[in-house]
Amino acid sequence: MKVEQMATPAADYDGAWKYALEQFFPAFLSLFFPDAHQAIDWAQPVVFRDTELEQIAPEDQAGKQRIDKLVELRRPDGEPALVLVHIEVQSQRDSDFAPRMFRYHARLFDRMKLPMVSLAVLGDEELNWRPNSFGYEQWGCKLRLEFPTVKLRALDKAVLEAAANPIATLVLLHRDAQETRGKQQDRLRRKVMRFRAMLRQGYSVEDIRRLLRVMEHLLRLRPDLELIARNEMRRVEQEEYGMERFVTSFERIGREEGRVEGRVEGREQERRELVLRLLERKIGPVNAKAQERVDALGSDQLLLLGDALLDFSTAGDLDAWLTANNTQNSEGAESSEA
Repeated sequence: MKVEQMATPAADYDGAWKYALEQFFPAFLSLFFPDAHQAIDWAQPVVFRDTELEQIAPEDQAGKQRIDKLVELRRPDGEPALVLVHIEVQSQRDSDFAPRMFRYHARLFDRMKLPMVSLAVLGDEELNWRPNSFGYEQWGCKLRLEFPTVKLRALDKAVLEAAANPIATLVLLHRDAQETRGKQQDRLRRKVMRFRAMLRQGYSVEDIRRLLRVMEHLLRLRPDLELIARNEMRRVEQEEYGMERFVTSFERIGREEGRVEGRVEGREQERRELVLRLLERKIGPVNAKAQERVDALGSDQLLLLGDALLDFSTAGDLDAWLTANNTQNSEGAESSEA
């Protein structure tokens, strides 16, 4: 069992939810927050405003295990409505969750000057943790933010399996990934089972292809078991359609994405090396610990450091910037599927 756990590829919860929200946002509101869904004019475009979200809270972007989405929608009267969605992906109890909900809400209202709706989805495995408000009171002054919260672990699996909603399928895949952690044979069976259910659910061809992308983020298998899963999925396609309709095209997309990811990783490494060279010119040799912390930076943080280093004059300036941006050394930055 121990060997199998070590060989289990970690589920990419972040990637699955980011992609699914952008592809299925109306279905997301319909399933989890139907009152909000009914108040939106879906004939108007859905606009993601994630850049504004990153700008109002750059200190919260490092090492997070959650998805934050800012979405601009239109009400039937033509007025804009801003929806702020927080999805806590894997983390367990987080004492800063409710204050962070308030912090984002207040900063975005101040920046955008529009009414805000904050919504929360909790994807962790601790059933009794359900924050839904933040506030304080002193000397007659009161402040309180209450926000709707959905707990994925508490949703009825039978209801989800009966729902013709791609977000319901996403939740089932999310829970499959949690329940099969370190259990590759079980995950293989779930993967084939979910694929069969997708084909029978009545989804459009395009939605099935999108859900297959989500599945690949969450139900990751060792290469040898992935080959078995693909062969089983081909057999299921033959049973349902008498032809291969999805698996082959999905494998092609996967190969293309792999090539793109490789090019992106190469460009990011070049950017990292450039930043380190500039640091050496500004402050002298960078010690090993600081290099490890720089290596742990994401692409967006590297850009921020590239701008900030122009004002550095000593190694202490770099340490102060790394500390202020909540970076960790290589040991602290390591994480496993939790």
